[in-house]
Amino acid sequence: MSLTESRKKEVISTMDAYATAYRKKDIRTLSEIFSSDITGYGSGPDEIIGNHADFLRQTRRDMSQADIFAVEFTERKIFGEGRVAWATSKTEIAFTVDGGKTKQTLHGRSTMVLRNTGSRWLIEQLHFSMPYGGQAAGQSFPGAK
Repeated sequence: MSLTESRKKEVISTMDAYATAYRKKDIRTLSEIFSSDITGYGSGPDEIIGNHADFLRQTRRDMSQADIFAVEFTERKIFGEGRVAWATSKTEIAFTVDGGKTKQTLHGRSTMVLRNTGSRWLIEQLHFSMPYGGQAAGQSFPGAK
C-alpha cells in the first residue's frame, strides 16, 4: 500500500526539520532525526557515512567549516510503502566559509530513505551529490559527443 498524503506530509516535515536543524547547527535535533543505523554519502570524496557516529563527525566538520544560511529541498518526490519512504529532491545549500562575506550556493541532489517508528520518521539513508561539471548536458559520459 502506497503512502497516504498525510504520511507524505510527515516525511516532508522531517526533511524540513533536517534543513532547519542543519542551518541552525543543532546537533541534538539532527541526532534525533537520523537513525542510529544511518548510512550514506556526501558530495566530498571522503564523506562516507557508515553509522551514526560517522554522521555526527561529518556534520560537526561541515558546521566548523561554514556558516549555513539556507537549506532547501525542492521538487520533492515522496514515495513509499508501509513504514518505509523514499524521497528525491533538488537541494540548495547557501553558505559562507571562513567568516567570509561572499555567499556561495551548492546546487545538488538528495535522496533519502526514511523509516516510520510508529511515532516519527527517522532518516535511515542519505545521499547528497552535485552534477559532474565535466559532463555536457545530453551526454551520459564526460567527453562523449
